[in-house]
Amino acid sequence: MTEPAWWTVWVLDAPSVAALVGIGALYLHGETLRRRQTGVNRRGRVAAFAAGWLVALLSVVSPVAGLAGDLLWVHMVQHLLMTVVAAPLLALGAPQATIRRALTPGARHALARLVRRASLRRRSWAPPPVMVAAAVHAAALWVWHAPALYDLAATNAAVHLLEHVVFVGTAVWFWSAVVATTRRDRRQHALATLSLGGLIAQGGVLGALMTFAPRSVYAAYDGARGLTALQDQQMAGTLMWVPPGFIYAIVGIALFIRWFDLVERDARRRAAGAHARRDDLASGLVHRD
Repeated sequence: MTEPAWWTVWVLDAPSVAALVGIGALYLHGETLRRRQTGVNRRGRVAAFAAGWLVALLSVVSPVAGLAGDLLWVHMVQHLLMTVVAAPLLALGAPQATIRRALTPGARHALARLVRRASLRRRSWAPPPVMVAAAVHAAALWVWHAPALYDLAATNAAVHLLEHVVFVGTAVWFWSAVVATTRRDRRQHALATLSLGGLIAQGGVLGALMTFAPRSVYAAYDGARGLTALQDQQMAGTLMWVPPGFIYAIVGIALFIRWFDLVERDARRRAAGAHARRDDLASGLVHRD
């Protein structure tokens, strides 16, 4: 039998769709409550979240999801859609604060207590949030791309769903921390830029290991649609290596430019203050004479 055309391979990943519908409903409810309480309409944030939600939905029902079980490189495309396309768009929608509004008062108070405790610990010993989020996301990528766990996710629906939850959750956490740096001082911009550089490096190493491996390391993928297992893995490794690095680099450059502007603005402010103090001193001496 011939293989079906790729554009016909749509699927219904019921658990993933149900999770997305639940998250979307909570977000819309929280945004409705926030709008009633504040009277402010945040169309841009809502549009960003909706776009990210739609990309995430397409990644689990479109032909990308339909072919992800046969081709490793398509599975990699699915993960990239989740982590470097959907996740930053979701993060721009400020999902944590909005969904928190939709929770019951008891759940909100319990969550607030956990956040306060975590904040106290963070102040005393932990590194900056954006670096923690980057490290956790990078660790998740390495752990889930271990051959044994990746093969299990490819053959077990429950583990596959958990893999997607971890990827999207840690990616949204990281991108939310990056978005938060735009409202903070120049030190946070520098830390976010360094974190993006770290993700570029680790993605390059992991992608290179897959691309230049002498043999296929994933038993769940033995080649399909004219590709051998090794060719499939090489394509997947290249996809992990190049597109995310390009996106991270663009965001990192933008943050670096923003950081440089802040440094230059602070330097001008200090120079203007010093000039004003010199003028005041000179004026005082003139009056004294």
